[in-house]
Amino acid sequence: MSKAIEYTYFPGCMIPFRLPHFELTMREVLSRLNIELVADEGHSCCPEPTTFTGVDFEAWLTVGARNIAVSESTGRDTMALCSGCFHTLAMVGHTLQSDSKTRERINKRLKRIGMEATGEVTVKNILHVLHEDVGLDKIRKSIVQPLKDISIAAHYGCHLVRPIEATHMDDAEDPMWMEDLIEVTGAKPVDYPDKMACCGAPISPSDEPKSFVLAADKLRKIRDAGADAIVLVCPTCYTQMEMQQKKAIEHLGPEFSLPVLYLGEMMALAMGMSDLVVNNARRYHRVKLQPLLEKMGVGK
Repeated sequence: MSKAIEYTYFPGCMIPFRLPHFELTMREVLSRLNIELVADEGHSCCPEPTTFTGVDFEAWLTVGARNIAVSESTGRDTMALCSGCFHTLAMVGHTLQSDSKTRERINKRLKRIGMEATGEVTVKNILHVLHEDVGLDKIRKSIVQPLKDISIAAHYGCHLVRPIEATHMDDAEDPMWMEDLIEVTGAKPVDYPDKMACCGAPISPSDEPKSFVLAADKLRKIRDAGADAIVLVCPTCYTQMEMQQKKAIEHLGPEFSLPVLYLGEMMALAMGMSDLVVNNARRYHRVKLQPLLEKMGVGK
């Protein structure tokens, strides 16, 4: 086998501390595809792009630029599994490149710690790596247990796609890269109304009941469209739509149960690594996966 392609891995905060199975499954999937993630201990919190920007935008830019500078020092493309981390790094990098006055102002601060950021590093999310760098044909050759007779709906969330000039995704209004990966695994992608609607998580700190109404509305539309499960990449969306699903039960009904898979879990199942999912299902999934796994022919 040829030497693995290396990416500088930006771990962020939420995945390592709350959802380590995101990284576990994706590292194994990428290893099968001859890709290695190399972490750099110089990285800090991204910082997150929702509340932080409203509190101190300049501090958000500065901390983000410091992380960009760390990535640039590695000489490799940077990849983030977390949609929020990706959004921050992509937006800060785009700002540094396109706004020379801001770049000069931020670098004046970074100079105090002996750092400089140009914004020229390429920041990617996992869909960029899988769809553009690896390619669907190579992934298809790694599928050993196709997810036949399974219908899966993709949830993109708010931070992965927009603004397109910074994220460089395939489409701002109707992205399809995740559906392409669902199809490659052998499952059927499900189209449903308001695919790009928010899961409700960002407003949870100020209005938790309303956040559950938004989540319930989306979950119901996905179920009514015939999906057996949801697949996503954002850890915040995961906590809202999977871990908080039962809290929205008054809006969904007591019998409602819709499994939510991280993208790496779906791919691991199709690539014959079902143990990675089965062994962690009880620890990280509040919505039972067993019925879905049995329908897939694993975990019996």
